[in-house]
This record gives sequence, structure tokens and C-alpha cells, in this order.
Amino acid sequence: PVESSLLDCLHNYINAEIVGGAIKSLQDAIDYLTWTFLFRRLLVNPSYYGLQDTSPEAVNSFLLELMTTVLTDLEEAGCVQLGKDDDPTVAKMEEIEPLTLGYIASYYYLDYTSVAMFQENMHEASELSDILTTLSDATEYDELPVRHNEDKINEKLAEKIRWPVREDFEDPHVKANILFQCHMSRLALPMSDFVTDTRSLLDQAMRILQAMIDISAENGWLKTTLNVMYLTQLIAQGCWENKNPMLLIPKMPEKIVQICQKRKIGSLFDLVSRRRGEIVRLLQECKANAKQIDSVTDLLSKLPVMDVKYRLPESGKKDAPAACGSYVPIELRLERSKPVRGKVPMHKCGKPKDEGWWIVIGREEDDELVALKRVSCKKLTEVKMDFEAPERPGCHAHYIYLISDTYRGLDRHRSFDVVVDEHEDDAQNDPDQ
Repeated sequence: PVESSLLDCLHNYINAEIVGGAIKSLQDAIDYLTWTFLFRRLLVNPSYYGLQDTSPEAVNSFLLELMTTVLTDLEEAGCVQLGKDDDPTVAKMEEIEPLTLGYIASYYYLDYTSVAMFQENMHEASELSDILTTLSDATEYDELPVRHNEDKINEKLAEKIRWPVREDFEDPHVKANILFQCHMSRLALPMSDFVTDTRSLLDQAMRILQAMIDISAENGWLKTTLNVMYLTQLIAQGCWENKNPMLLIPKMPEKIVQICQKRKIGSLFDLVSRRRGEIVRLLQECKANAKQIDSVTDLLSKLPVMDVKYRLPESGKKDAPAACGSYVPIELRLERSKPVRGKVPMHKCGKPKDEGWWIVIGREEDDELVALKRVSCKKLTEVKMDFEAPERPGCHAHYIYLISDTYRGLDRHRSFDVVVDEHEDDAQNDPDQ
């Protein structure tokens, strides 16, 4: 007979139901379990699930202990909150609320231990290498196969990659780290199994990275959030951060960088912004043939040129300062000079995808992220957001970042000031006012 596999993923199942609102207490969780295939098989084949007998008392005791363990584990992982801290164990489980980590795990279909590990391992100044290690350590990569004698191949590959890894070459997470770095270095892999394994890694990488961005943003870590976004671009494009984005264009001549520098074209964004005739002349100067020119100009015509405009409609201006700690609305206007044309070109990670963008608002003086939103930019996109003003009066520099989830070299950013006055309550109580 077919047995239930629910116990293997029960934590994630219960977390999803808590987030969905179906489970709000320990009794709800037990009742919910009685409607599952697991409960039916539990009564028919109790020894398979570790149940001694099928008397009502034994079954109730088994379910109570099982759900108490699951909920306690979810609480320790930071996915749910159980009642008040001073309540006894069972009493506190009569009031269950989902937390941010629980929402993120459910939304991205991640294991609850993964989001807990991301929260623990990331910090306000995580570098790219740290983030890649954290990504590779995700529970989703526990089953990455390390076949017979592959530890020796992993050790040899580790000598060719950029960042060092733990010297446990039978660990699937170490192998994942190595394969990610091979992908970004565009190294030839020694066998077809490694190609298949890399494809499996990349298929899951984007949603895991999205979760890491949300967790970092929830903590207000500006630098770390931006670094996770940049790592997403590197994996999507299969390159390192020191690779000039112009050279990521297939069939682009190597000389283009030097020639563009002479013409004071300093970035891929500047190049894409030029007219086709000027780009053709630059490529001809590189001695590119007709096929190269057609291929490069066709791809460049598909890349977006974004412009970001903003407005503070209510507060945060000199004539209408924001109160300390108040929420400041901001209206953004995103314009692209070229229409969306199909899926993202140059995408090296998983299946073809539509382009996406993140809007990040940050205060670099505090290295604090104050607002984040994911958008898809059409011809004209208007976005409304709000963020919390600083607690200190004065004029504070803020930055708007428009970051692609795929393209490198096309991100946009601009600065703006937010004027903050004293607290409204203080102003009202000031006798000199």
C-alpha cells in the first residue's frame, strides 16, 4: 500500500496553513491533520509512523506531541509566534500568528530551515562571497547528488574558482558553491552530470535569492540587499562583477571598451542610449563584420533605457518638512525609451523569463534600506511608495535605486533630500510656538 510522506514536510505544510489563516491554534492544527491521508494511514498502519496502538488516547497523544514539536520548531525558526512568552507551553499554542519569515517561506515555497538560516547568517555588511555561501547552504540543495569519486572532481574544480570553499568535498552544499562559481566563471564542466546538476541549481536559485532579498530588506540592510541583487544579476548573466557589461553582449568585439572610452561612453547604459548609426560606426571601428554588427545592434535594441523621476507630494520638502519618524509618501515615474520585446535576452539561468526591476530607497548615511518594491516596467510605470523619515531633524540625503533582476550595467540611481523637522508632538507642546 502507498503510505503518506507528509511527515517529511509537515513543518512547511503547517507553516503554509498558518500563513493562509486555516490554522490559528494548536487544536486547529490537530483538527486539520485529521483530514489528511496521513491520519487515515496512521490508523491502518500505526507502526510505520511510530504509533504503538490505535486507541483514541494513544492517537490523541501522538498528534498532540507531533504538533507541539512542529509548532515549537517553527517558533524557534522565527516563522510563527505562539501566544505570550509567559504562557505555559500548551496554553501559548492556543494563539498562533505567522511572522515575516513564515510568510517568505510560504510565498517562495522554501523550507522553513532555509529562511531561518538566511536570517542567522546574513548581516548588515554581507559581501558577495558570504551571500553565495549562504545561498549554497540552503536546505533546497540538501539532495544535490555527490556521486562516487565526485569529491575528487570537486576538489580539482575548487582550485580553479575564485572564492575558497569549505574543504568537505562530499558535502552537497560545497558542491553547489563550486558549481555556482563555475557557472559565473563560464568554466567547462568535466562531465554531463555536472551540467545537469548546475541546471538544477539554477532552476531554484532565483526564488531563493528573492527570499534572501526580502529577508535582508525586512532587516533594513541596504548594502546586503543591494549585494544580493547584484549576485542575482551575476548568476542570471553567468559572469563576475569585474566583467565589463558591454562584453556580455554576444559577438561584441573586445576592442569596444577601449573605443567607447575614447568617445566618453563609460557604460553599457551610455552605449544603449546611442542611436543605431553611431553604434554601427563604433563596431566598424572595431573591425566587426556585417553579421556581428547585425547581431549586436539587434540585441542592443532590445535592452531597456530607463529614466527615473520622483516627487514628494506631501512632506519631506523645505516648505513642508516631515516630522521625525513619520511616513513620507513618494511618487515615482519610470519611463523606458524602448518597448518590451519578448523575454529577457542573454539570460543564462534557468527558463526564459520576463524582465523585472526592484525599486530600493535607502539612506546611505545609516546604511539603511527604508523601502523596497518589485515592479515590471512598461513604457510608463507610475509607482507610489512611502518610507519612514529619520528620527533626527535636518536635511537627509536619500537614494533611489532602480535595479534589474537580470541585466548588468543598466541600473539607475539618483539622490534626493528629505527635510525633517522635530516631532509633531514636541512642536505642539513647545511654549515658544
